[in-house]
Amino acid sequence: MAITDYLPALDKGYLPLYLLVVSVAAIGNAAQNFATLHYTRRIYKGQFVPNPALTKGRPAVATARSNPEDSVHKLVPASSTGKDVEKANDQMTPLAARLFAAWTFITGVIRLYSAYDVSNPVLYQLSLLTHIVAASHYLSELFIFKTCPPSGPLIFPVVAGSTGSIWMALQYAHYIGPVVLPWAR
Repeated sequence: MAITDYLPALDKGYLPLYLLVVSVAAIGNAAQNFATLHYTRRIYKGQFVPNPALTKGRPAVATARSNPEDSVHKLVPASSTGKDVEKANDQMTPLAARLFAAWTFITGVIRLYSAYDVSNPVLYQLSLLTHIVAASHYLSELFIFKTCPPSGPLIFPVVAGSTGSIWMALQYAHYIGPVVLPWAR
């Protein structure tokens, strides 16, 4: 058997091959996230310090209604001047890496199934959503949360998520048929 016997059908276009490539990359990335933090830290390499605005200079005090430790804003980017660099840490923990690995593995499996059954509307839509979520995640981490400074390692996930989202949205009618909204039937 030739390797081409294992590739998805390309009679309608190259989207299934693209889905296969990004699914294999996602599954490989998931395995790497279970094994080491090294590569993930190359993407999420922003340095953060405790947010002084939450405690207003006082020790963090939990009340019955709130706890500064539970705030999603408990960390802020470290200053670029270097005055708080010695207190700065990254946000990549073993738990975060395992959660990211689980999400990435699920994404890879969905895209893999979609690569081999690209005309299945449910798989197609799920695969499209994985691309939209991935692109949104990386772009928000880059521009809003500042955990991913612009770098070479960030390029692949941003391009893959954005390209996949646009390509799949534009090719929906070609692979699935006309878009029929549930409430318009």
